[in-house]
Formats: sequence, C-alpha cells, structure tokens
Amino acid sequence: MRTLVVASGKGGTGKTTLSAVLVRLAASTRRLVIADCDVEASNLPVALRVDVLTRSPFAGNPRAVVDGGACTGCGACIDQCRFDALSQSDEGLAVIDPWLCESCGSCAQVCPVDAISFLPHQAGEILVGEGPTGPIVFGRLRPGEDLSGKLVTSVREHADGIANERDAELVVIDGPPGVGCPAIASITGANGVLAVTEPTLSGEHDLRRLVGLANQLRVPVKVVLNKADLSATGAERIRAACRDLSLELVGEVDFDADLPSTLEAVAQGEEPSSSLNMLTSVRSFHAIWSRLEPWVDRWA
Repeated sequence: MRTLVVASGKGGTGKTTLSAVLVRLAASTRRLVIADCDVEASNLPVALRVDVLTRSPFAGNPRAVVDGGACTGCGACIDQCRFDALSQSDEGLAVIDPWLCESCGSCAQVCPVDAISFLPHQAGEILVGEGPTGPIVFGRLRPGEDLSGKLVTSVREHADGIANERDAELVVIDGPPGVGCPAIASITGANGVLAVTEPTLSGEHDLRRLVGLANQLRVPVKVVLNKADLSATGAERIRAACRDLSLELVGEVDFDADLPSTLEAVAQGEEPSSSLNMLTSVRSFHAIWSRLEPWVDRWA
C-alpha cells in the first residue's frame, strides 16, 4: 500500500480540485482509498459526490464543569487558572468559559471542596463514505475545537484500515493547507507529496515552507503550478524556485473559468466540449497523472 499526499503551503491554490481530478484518473487503473484530511473544511467529498455510510465520534479533551451545589466561591480556581477561563458569577460561584479552558486540570487540583470535575466531550466526527472512485474517509472538527492534528491521524488510520481490508494499491490524501500540526499529521509516513502552488509571492513563500517540512519528514516532493497563466512573472518565480530546490515541476494548469463543466465531463467519463480552455485543462490533468503514475509505481 502506498500513500500520496496532495498538499499546499497555503489555502486557495486549487489543491482539492486537483485531488478530485487525479483520483478520478487514478481510479481507472488501480484500487484507491481516499482520505480528506482537511478536517476543518472537508470539500473533497462534495466534489466527488460521496454518500456517507458511517459516522463515529471523535473525542476531544474532557470539559471542566463546576458543581454549583458544592462550590463555595473561594476563588482558588480563579487565581490558579493561567488562561483566564474562570470567573465569578453574580452569585459568587465559579464559572468556566469553555472557549478559554485548556482542560489542564489545575483548577480541580486546588479546589478545596472538589467542586470541579471533567466530563467527556465530542470535538468532531469521522465519516466513511463511498463514491465513484471508491471509499473515502474524512473528518469534521467542530468550530472552535483543537486537536485537528489528532483527528487527521485518526482519519488516516481509518483509511489505512479500509485499504488493508480491500487490498487497495494507493491511498490518496487531500491534505490541509499550511505547515501546522494537521499538515504534519498528513505527511508523516507518506511515500510522496504533490505540492500544489500558484504564481504569487505567497505561493512561492509557502511552497518553500511546505518543501522544508516534507524534507524534515523525509518525504519526496513534486510540484504542480495551478492557474499558471494568471501571472507570467509569478509563474517564472515558481519555476525558478523548483530549480533552486531541485524539484520536478510535473505540470502547469491554466486558469479555467469553465472548470466545473470540465470536471463534470471527466467525472462522467465523457469528452468535454470543444472549448479550448476546457480541452487544455483536461490535457494538463492527464499529463500530470502520466508523470505521477510511474513515480507512484516505483514506491515500495
């Protein structure tokens, strides 16, 4: 089983769009399992028209609660809290702000009457669905929750389990943008990263950051330049960055306002209309996969 991560150093590069097209092309020749690890905005299931089959809760940090009947209003917990998550109500009792609480437990340790306890809390869910390219696993983190990296790890574990059950040849991960904990959890242990960038200064800057992260994790990288025709200067900067970093630029995709129609045609296995932009986009996607496929096949 091999793992390819489609990643981007910043949001808005077209990473999920490219992922949707690539899994369509890859699924025609091999058994796939897909994981959408952008747990704060899982859009790949929408693009692939996935039917959700199962949902399982994802546990977050236990939430602190105050027993109003036991609290004496001594204020020890308020003085102890380093996150200003505790205050005093009009009645003089301790009140916890769940958005500021880090569940560290120090308030419970200093409470002289054991009025503070911790209850289980659900921070999100893990969903498994079936789409035209095969099974897909994705996560949904509730707004304001942390542990996004842990949820990404759980999504990957579920995807790997399904891949083993179905003897899948390739797990394709639509990774989260950026280089934080979710990106680290997505890339760690993968066989390769396809970095999607755009012809802008921020695109180049964040591409370099993403490549630096992948290098630290010892995962090889190849690059796709999306919306390449929007800035000739920016596109040349990306090409120069790839040369500087010794990275293969496996393809360039021009901006296509009719891309939804193009994707629909590819999804249905049909030829798109004769629009020059649409035909160019389809050729670009096929060329990218034709360069990636031998790379994927060489992985042990």
